[in-house]
Amino acid sequence: MEYKIFGPRGTPYGRFDDQLKMFLKLDLAQQRAIAEAFLQNAFDNFGRPLQQLVAASSILPEQFSEAADLVRYLLYSWREYDLHLSDIEEDLLLLGCHESDIKTIIEFLETLSSVRDGVWSKNYERVQQLDGLPTMDNINILCDARAVFGGFPDAAEQAGRGYKTLLGLKPIIIMEILSSDNYGRRQRTAFQMSEKEFESFRRIITRAQEQLAIMKERIEPFLLRG
Repeated sequence: MEYKIFGPRGTPYGRFDDQLKMFLKLDLAQQRAIAEAFLQNAFDNFGRPLQQLVAASSILPEQFSEAADLVRYLLYSWREYDLHLSDIEEDLLLLGCHESDIKTIIEFLETLSSVRDGVWSKNYERVQQLDGLPTMDNINILCDARAVFGGFPDAAEQAGRGYKTLLGLKPIIIMEILSSDNYGRRQRTAFQMSEKEFESFRRIITRAQEQLAIMKERIEPFLLRG
């Protein structure tokens, strides 16, 4: 049996049933928290607004993510396949949902009709950004002091005892980057920099930010909104 909400393939994707069941187990307050994330355009940003919404709700982060994925897909499908809410209602009925559950989902989608097109465009933006190079999840910068001794522990036996002499401390910067590819694989990469190298890096970032601002000004008519 083919369903309109799944497009040409016509069959549910792997986690759809589990996500649907999870969403229907949420209480009204939890559903409102998810709706608020979409209305504030926080879900696709994965930033502080979303973290605050999750923290303020009684829903666990993994539940929030799974339920929001379902909502995002339904909003995307609604727009992508030029459906009516009645089409989604019919498919949910064919999937074995109870009428009361279908009503809950349809009313929920109705409250998010204003952001449907934004979610649809964000889907393509996200896919095309993730297709190819990894994206940066987080960056940590740490200031450290490296101890400098007058020798190394693996020195030859006949070497002097300078390895016991603490010559002083050398300040260094450690930058850690966490990234993910479009298959969900995460990678951690760390670099160390001297104070001079860090200053050069800071200057490069500042100049790149200035270039980005100039580019955005030039392409303003073509920028995606939301």
